[in-house]
Amino acid sequence: MRKFHLKSLLLGIGMGIVLSSFVGIIHSAGMDNELTKEEIIERAEYYGMVFHEEFIEGGD
Repeated sequence: MRKFHLKSLLLGIGMGIVLSSFVGIIHSAGMDNELTKEEIIERAEYYGMVFHEEFIEGGD
């Protein structure tokens, strides 16, 4: 059995990080998800989130 080489392990990890970052960049380049402020607020209210002023004042 060959001796375990730390250099080979680090090289493999580095190549994996570089490859996965390239794949992530290519994948995210095709997406154009621009949400308006109103859409974000609407989604937040759907999930039960409130503004902190409403929570402090005891609003609905």
